[in-house]
Amino acid sequence: MTGKIALVDSYGAYLSVKEGRLQLRLREKGEYKTLWDVAPVELDSIVFTVDGASLSASAIHSAAMFGLDIVFLKGDRPIARLLPATYGSTMRNWLSQLRTFKNREATVQLAREFILGKIRNQRMILLEYSYLSKRAGAHGPYFWAEAENLKDSTATLTEAKSIEEILNVEAHTARIYWASISKILPENLNFTQRLPRSRMPSNGEVDPFNIALNIGYSALLKECWRAVFLAGLNPYVGFLHKPRPGRMSLVLDLMEEFRAPCVDRPLIAQARRDPDLFMKLSRRDDREPVKQVWRIVSNCIAQSEADYRNLINTQARLLAKHLRKTDLYKAYRSRW
Repeated sequence: MTGKIALVDSYGAYLSVKEGRLQLRLREKGEYKTLWDVAPVELDSIVFTVDGASLSASAIHSAAMFGLDIVFLKGDRPIARLLPATYGSTMRNWLSQLRTFKNREATVQLAREFILGKIRNQRMILLEYSYLSKRAGAHGPYFWAEAENLKDSTATLTEAKSIEEILNVEAHTARIYWASISKILPENLNFTQRLPRSRMPSNGEVDPFNIALNIGYSALLKECWRAVFLAGLNPYVGFLHKPRPGRMSLVLDLMEEFRAPCVDRPLIAQARRDPDLFMKLSRRDDREPVKQVWRIVSNCIAQSEADYRNLINTQARLLAKHLRKTDLYKAYRSRW
């Protein structure tokens, strides 16, 4: 269990309902062992992290009745979720979303705001470590200067007139930001640059912190997917990320402003406290470090003082209002 998320992470585990409570059991040596037992009202999500687990129809009915999210992971990525039969009934939102998607100026406006939020929140992390490093007598001026470079980039971004220009600014700021993060992390993690999944080397040799980031962003994707669903939006029609088959473009759009506060910040802090945890991520046969990284990010989203889960839902609802032309979308800005 982590926050309001229940993990199904044992091979052979079976999720069912007993006396109105969700119960995960595992048979060991001919006897059933209860791994967890919880009332549905106490949960937001149930996440299956292994293939060899199952659930009963009564568990699905209970989850639907209480509005619980049931998500299935493959490796460290969400690949499927169970949706209630009423999903898609908010046709007004979908039509508004499509109209905005077909409007080039409106699309650029939203894409610009998503990246403005991302850069501003990345800047907050550099300012935080500028302050901490200054107190420790190292790198303070460097982080401050790079934070100012990010600020200058936001001014450039406001003048961008196309998605391509926005992406060019985002790529420039990403190089500045991740180069700075490499100086914050312990040297033995060998982090030098951000490697998204699309740029992973074919030999599979990736530094531990990049692996952790991909796990963390998967946990964030799950939350943003849920928020888009609850707001009655179509996850496949985005504005910054081009739609393509199977790609949840709008979910990726919403993620941008939350990457730094929900994933980068807690993982950077954890890496500085316990780099050994990240080194264990290179062991492909050991799932426990992956689960620990997932829990770190999930706990940040569900239990932090900022209440990121509620903020993500709020932003998704604001986006729906923007698309219906009843409000104006502004990206979330974090503090340090």
